[in-house]
Amino acid sequence: MWSFASEAALRRATWTALGLVAAAATAFYFAQNALRPVGGEIAFVKLLWLAGAVLLWGVLPLLLVGDARLGPRLRRAFAALLALMLARAAIEGWMLYVSLNWSPWYGIAHNALCVVVLIALAARLRPRNALERLARRHLAVSAAFFLPETYFAWYMQSHFVTRGAHAVYFVPGDASHVHVLMVTAVAVVCLAAYLAMFLRRWIVLSGIQNT
Repeated sequence: MWSFASEAALRRATWTALGLVAAAATAFYFAQNALRPVGGEIAFVKLLWLAGAVLLWGVLPLLLVGDARLGPRLRRAFAALLALMLARAAIEGWMLYVSLNWSPWYGIAHNALCVVVLIALAARLRPRNALERLARRHLAVSAAFFLPETYFAWYMQSHFVTRGAHAVYFVPGDASHVHVLMVTAVAVVCLAAYLAMFLRRWIVLSGIQNT
């Protein structure tokens, strides 16, 4: 299993990844709303949730797999999450932009699978120190955030046509969807607060060491 050469390298990779996610989210927002490709307009708060989800379920698992301070079981648990999300990205990406036959039920089923897998993996872990306890808790929190994601997928299933050339994949920022946008805003605030806390303890503070 690959590892970063040092904690400094891990820290640099983390800040670089944060910058790349922010840049990609900004570009996607303007492209989706200005060029209007398949999928429709995306509300700003929905973009924030999308960026947070990419960070939580894609970027951070990749970085945690490379954190040599964590034991092999923890790193394999995050590798499992990363593999699940990469498979989802490949399959759903094809459905969304090539075959145009995506259904939110696929996302709901995948969310349920991820929750079961992450909870099972977290239950088997026996952390050796504060850093590993933090990582195991992060695994459980990663599972918990699939719950609002499932609600958002159900909302898409209930309110939009998600197949064909005129498919809608994103909630637009208009008054008819104010309830789900408010729920999304709450989820974004909770996720942002959690990620700030986690990153501060995991990367910035030097008090948590693998001892």
